[in-house]
Amino acid sequence: MRNIDGGFLAAPDQAALELREREVRKGKGALLLTVAGGFVALIAGYNALVDFTPGSLVVTLIALAAAVGGGALTKHLMRNVRFRVHKPNAGLVGAAKLTGLLVAFFGIAALLGSIGAPSPLRFVLIAGGVGTIAYVKSLHDQQWVLFELDAVGVRVERTIVPWRDVTRLTTDPVGPGMTRLGAVGADAEPLYVAVQDSELDPRLLTEAIGRFAPQGVRLTRAQDSLGNPAS
Repeated sequence: MRNIDGGFLAAPDQAALELREREVRKGKGALLLTVAGGFVALIAGYNALVDFTPGSLVVTLIALAAAVGGGALTKHLMRNVRFRVHKPNAGLVGAAKLTGLLVAFFGIAALLGSIGAPSPLRFVLIAGGVGTIAYVKSLHDQQWVLFELDAVGVRVERTIVPWRDVTRLTTDPVGPGMTRLGAVGADAEPLYVAVQDSELDPRLLTEAIGRFAPQGVRLTRAQDSLGNPAS
């Protein structure tokens, strides 16, 4: 296993990495559409703000539609690559961060336009805006994903366990509206995390286990992993 912030404790299987890479490639077209749409929207939006024309507004709206549509398609395709359970309101917080970044971007763009900033500085602003959005998205995923399954293994909060180190996955109710998910290995302490039932779709979890987990890895109650009957 490895911590998401640190070095490897056990390298994931090469075959699993290759499988995940093949699956990820299927979503790259949609992701490219999202990135391109967002980049064009930033450029056109900047031009519309500094020197408004109907054409720049139309291009901005079309690019935004392409970015939103590409994002939705990417999310749909990525379900074939991974299964995630987030902290509550992760989507709302992510949207708020994106909105804040866009407000800051257009605010700086308006300031640069008002002082007649040179073109290279404007290009730096656009490139910096795209890079910042990508960085914040990656950091958001690290901080707000509680549980994840993919072809490589299981992620429990910030720790990743390769499938070869997993003997079973567990699920147990731990309170009103809460479920504890876990990964149990033969030679390591079990890893657990509590998630909100509103964020967990048991059907998708079962499908993800069937898609990603090696034969023999089952989903059980935690009590079963200790040899006790499930209550």
